Amino acid sequence: MKWINSSKWLAAWICILFAVASAGLQPDTAHAHTTGVMQATYGTEVNQALNGLDVANAELSLSATASTAITNGTDWKDTAGNPIQANSGNILKVGSTYYWYGEHAENWKFEKVNVYTSTDLKNWSFRSSILTKDSAPELNSSKIERPKVIYNKTTGKYVLWAHYENGMDYSLGRVAVATSDTPDGNFAYQGSFRPLNYESRDMTVFTDTDGSGYLITASRKNGGANDTMAIFKLTADYTGVQSFVGWIFENGYREAPAVVKKNNTYYLFTSQASGWYPNQGAYATASSMTGSWSALSPFGDPAAYGSQIHSIATITGSAGTSYIYMGDRWNPLNLSDHKFIWLPLTLNDSNKTATLNWYSSWDLDAATGTVILPSLVNHAQGKTATASSAASSSPASLANDGNAQTSWKAASASWPAWWQVDLGSTKTISEVDISWFMYKGSEAYYKYKIEYSTDGVNYSTIDRTGNTTYGFTSDKVNFQARYVRINLVNAVLFNNPNNWYTPTVHEVRLLGN
Repeated sequence: MKWINSSKWLAAWICILFAVASAGLQPDTAHAHTTGVMQATYGTEVNQALNGLDVANAELSLSATASTAITNGTDWKDTAGNPIQANSGNILKVGSTYYWYGEHAENWKFEKVNVYTSTDLKNWSFRSSILTKDSAPELNSSKIERPKVIYNKTTGKYVLWAHYENGMDYSLGRVAVATSDTPDGNFAYQGSFRPLNYESRDMTVFTDTDGSGYLITASRKNGGANDTMAIFKLTADYTGVQSFVGWIFENGYREAPAVVKKNNTYYLFTSQASGWYPNQGAYATASSMTGSWSALSPFGDPAAYGSQIHSIATITGSAGTSYIYMGDRWNPLNLSDHKFIWLPLTLNDSNKTATLNWYSSWDLDAATGTVILPSLVNHAQGKTATASSAASSSPASLANDGNAQTSWKAASASWPAWWQVDLGSTKTISEVDISWFMYKGSEAYYKYKIEYSTDGVNYSTIDRTGNTTYGFTSDKVNFQARYVRINLVNAVLFNNPNNWYTPTVHEVRLLGN
């Protein structure tokens, strides 16, 4: 900002303050935003106030444009500055308003299902708690998980479905149902039950374009909890189960189902069952909800970027339709440390494939239904890679080939080990993303260092040996380097004091402009 003409500068600021007062905004929010869900600042009113002012001649530069982005892996807050408590829910659009539903638990027990509203999918206002532990006696000490709200056009009712358990364990395997005349009213609890006497745990509900409703749930067929998924058709009013459709993914131990339909193709996304640890997500496709379903195909990286899917939001605007992968990032070491992960999901109807890539921050124009991606380059992809050692079938080049399903693996289980890439010339790096190997049932987090150099001789170090994040790490950095080395110091297995892992990395991404 140049202070050349103080009278014009003063006139501009008077107009800004007048616009702020008219809009009911607080001056101290001019450059503020919540982490994760960005808050609008002075915006349009300020810009209108500046129209007609000859500030260009004064060489005065003022910026009050709202920052609009979805930022992953951070603490999201509502427009009042409070943490958003809406885990494992879904989004429903009513008119021009989006309603985001999700559960809030305390000390492993159900407290309430909350709903937040937004028109742009980035600024969320708390609306109400539509179901609480006081809504019915059996909710006083219970678990209500993965709540989903759907709308029944025939009855005009909003219907909530959720996974229900007692407050002590997961032995009941029931669904819970509640209804309301409005999307944000007090939902009347209808009770809990096993659908047609089948066990039901992680679940979702889906309404088809013909008005049919379906329950998709992790169930029990052959003796093991969650061993096979089941699909049920809902009653016409969506408050009960009409019929059993069939089993899918038999003995696959899949959970966290989410369904989306694009044109004539149904996509069913699930995760593996691995407690609170992230794992490889997979999807299947079909031309009907009754099947048959294709074999499972992986999406994302082997940890689903450190998340577990809970829903897919379909956002249709004036220019098209986009799909949002909505996931939970659980911290197995501290379950109260929860993060939301929202990512753009690409569905390709021609070959019936789904693609999920990681973006720390990205934008979505809800009005047009258009995704805006950051203009960052992965400087590591395809460049010359070396390592301290490599198994014959897992060379160093597989850790920067752009495919997170492949991996570099060291020749032995000796620690520490290193992997390095030569970028060819000095680049500015702003983010380091690493997809780590994990063994299901014996998951581990990695202690590591990011070492970088311009000459391959003298290295600087970013110490990440304090890391406790499983499966996928994303580090914000700011350095210039030609050579970047990932030093794998150790892996810490949650169920074994001895590290029996062989140093392995699925993918390293070095992002910059």
